[in-house]
Amino acid sequence: MKAPARLGLYGLVLVAVFAVAGFTANAVIPEETVQSWAEDTAQNTHHDEGDNMDGA
Repeated sequence: MKAPARLGLYGLVLVAVFAVAGFTANAVIPEETVQSWAEDTAQNTHHDEGDNMDGA
């Protein structure tokens, strides 16, 4: 098998694996859990500017 064919096959398998993982996650994880994760992330993305600064 030539290198371009191997790379093409590898790319197709990689896309298939990610597609299956995405569909499985959509089927298994409830929407309420996703919303909760999104809200937690939105609340924890801000940082206080002065907490980690040295007084030097």
